[in-house]
Amino acid sequence: MGREPDVRGSALWSTIGIGLQGLVRLAYTVLVGRIFGPEVLGHTSALLTLSIILTLLWPVPAANSVSRFFALADAGGHDRSALQRTLVGSVWVSLGALAVITVPIALWLGSDPLGAFLGAFLVVAYSAYIFTRGVKLGEHRARFVALADAATSALAFAALVAVLVAGLEPLILVPISLGYAVFAVLSWPRRPKPRSAETAAGGEVDPAETRAALRFAAWNVLGGFATNGLLQLSMLAAQVLEPGIPAGLFAAAFSLATPASMLGQAVSQVVIPQFASQGRGAILRQRSAIVLMLGFTGVCAVAFGLIAALAPFVLPLLYGAAYQESVLILELLLVGVFVFTIGLIPAALLLAGGHSKTVSLVSAAGLVAGLVVLVVLATPLGMYAGIVAFGAGSMITLVLLIIAGSVERPQPDDLVPEATTG
Repeated sequence: MGREPDVRGSALWSTIGIGLQGLVRLAYTVLVGRIFGPEVLGHTSALLTLSIILTLLWPVPAANSVSRFFALADAGGHDRSALQRTLVGSVWVSLGALAVITVPIALWLGSDPLGAFLGAFLVVAYSAYIFTRGVKLGEHRARFVALADAATSALAFAALVAVLVAGLEPLILVPISLGYAVFAVLSWPRRPKPRSAETAAGGEVDPAETRAALRFAAWNVLGGFATNGLLQLSMLAAQVLEPGIPAGLFAAAFSLATPASMLGQAVSQVVIPQFASQGRGAILRQRSAIVLMLGFTGVCAVAFGLIAALAPFVLPLLYGAAYQESVLILELLLVGVFVFTIGLIPAALLLAGGHSKTVSLVSAAGLVAGLVVLVVLATPLGMYAGIVAFGAGSMITLVLLIIAGSVERPQPDDLVPEATTG
């Protein structure tokens, strides 16, 4: 049987770990903005944003799938060797494809050949990090994840300082990529051991469930991009609509707004394996889910309110007086990020219940609505159109997710075999 720690403890460990990784990303943007100015900051932020967007094409969905289906297999005492081989194999293929895709995009964004290659390294390393994080959380090893995050964050920051002291500006993305890569190596799923008597009693995972895991991940490609893509696209929209210094000012605000959303991502990664066996009924009518949702909303309200209150002091302190205009951008972004972050919990609860199709379609509706708003407001509002579009799309998605999670469901829409639910 797999270990089943308390969801609050696992969420705390996961949040600590991803928070440390978020601090490293923040350190990147602060140091680049301070030393090289808004224009270079805009370009660096574009590559970091690109790494996040591209992981949504498979590594993130695969991480969600592995965290759910590993937890189900372990809870039922099943041998997950075939399941693991299939999911890991799919990730290896995606890493190669994403590396190839990244190079021309990075060149289009203004990178030289070395920068494009290092951009591809960042995308591959971050993708591997996201996937292996899902593996460990699916095995209920949140504490290991937190410790590995702490160690690799320290490594990345030390390497960043070394690169800055040496004046190696072309290698600015290497330290953070190295941190992600080391985490992936430490956490990469090893070849399964021969089955023990305990796992043999449960038999192998049904091949139908392996297909269900791939189907779950496939729906998550749409759902993940629809859920997370609009936030990242707001950064790219700023660079397209108002390139140069304005985009750099947006990047400074964006760098402080996005780490806050990691709170929801950290908790949602824990929610999926913890609630994986609760696939029937109205998920958001269950007492445990309601308590989680209300408690998380309260924590976020305090956290985001504090960030907004400190923004006029913290942002100029970190980036300098030249970034004073970024304060308003940050305050507006935080409204959308708050709504977006709250929506990650009902989405994770639905994913845990096997309703990836529902999450994908609901999130896609919010994404389409946000894109329509962006197109309509692009000319009159410029880069602010991305902020409004993100907020509107996130609100629509949140409302629809709550409605979807409150509806009675006889079975998961992924049709996971009954034998694997433990």
